[in-house]
Amino acid sequence: MMEFGRNFLPGPTGVHPEVLASLTAPMFAHYGPKMRPFLEEIQPALREMFGTSRPVFTVTCSGTGMMEMAIRNSVRDRVLVVVSGFFGEYFARIAEECGKEVVRVHVPFGQVISGETLEMFLDGPRVDAVALVHSESSSGALAPLDAIAGVVRRHDDVMLLVDGISSAAGIPIEMDRLGIDFMITGSQKALSLPPGLAFGAVSERLEARAREVLDVGRYFSVTRWVRMAVEMQLFETPALSLYLALVCQLRRIAERGGWPARWANQRALAESMWQWVDRQEEVRYFTPAGQRTPTVSVLDVGPHRDARELIAQLDAAGYAAAWAVDQPTDRRILRIGHMGDLEPGHLETFLGVLGPLLSGRGPDDHSRLNVSGVAHG
Repeated sequence: MMEFGRNFLPGPTGVHPEVLASLTAPMFAHYGPKMRPFLEEIQPALREMFGTSRPVFTVTCSGTGMMEMAIRNSVRDRVLVVVSGFFGEYFARIAEECGKEVVRVHVPFGQVISGETLEMFLDGPRVDAVALVHSESSSGALAPLDAIAGVVRRHDDVMLLVDGISSAAGIPIEMDRLGIDFMITGSQKALSLPPGLAFGAVSERLEARAREVLDVGRYFSVTRWVRMAVEMQLFETPALSLYLALVCQLRRIAERGGWPARWANQRALAESMWQWVDRQEEVRYFTPAGQRTPTVSVLDVGPHRDARELIAQLDAAGYAAAWAVDQPTDRRILRIGHMGDLEPGHLETFLGVLGPLLSGRGPDDHSRLNVSGVAHG
């Protein structure tokens, strides 16, 4: 088993031992009196995570399920999808498989869409919604939500659907202020929980739209999930162990300074990573400064290194990183996740392993430090 603090995947991220231990608690009736206090407890923290006063619902599914929910409950006929990487295209294909017409706006790898470009497309054929990935973990780009939301708000009947799977919980989200209509995230990224839970919140106007849209289904009906979140109950059997892990993790976050402290730690990790890359001779980002997501670094390791070999060498040293998700034949792309419960000490030790590998040398003595001994709260 990989020691805590050695997982640098873009997801699923490492889970703190205290949170893992919470998964072993005995089961109980999810419809009984023991569950309601947990549902009441998690609401304030999840609302702060999304920057909303609206109910946040927690669904036993992957982020994919929540993306399908967003499409089914908001799109009557046509949706505009910003495709800036693998997961943008993924969102577009989900919409098509739900029987919707998709207008794709393609953005070059590593870049983000501007408000001006989006406005030009919205002046074309009418669409019911704009869907995009906030933090595109295949390229490392962070979409400018302020500019995008400002454009969408000028179109009264167009919903804004945001995949925040690798951004929410890692950076502040201001759903209400921006006017985001559907915000999504998953348990396995910046929340540092096991995979299997997805979180969503919707605006009042999207909830009203969902009552009118046909074929939303049952399990992914927004109106049902909002009602359950308001009434603090669950009609379906949830992944109960994961709920207990969520409660444990939200308590840990609160005890360590809450979301502001967690976001500050995430920013420190990102800045350390950016500074380290600046010092490397051949390694570079695909995304320019100012447009990078702080949760995932997607690197071009240069013409003399092979990302697949680097990942194998890291694995042999007890660390995990990832290769390209949408360009599997490109052996220059290395993806490094630095989010969740990781702390700067973990990242420093990891980079002490990666640096010599990039230079063609083996791990130095620093890389053999027992990362479990690094303070991680």
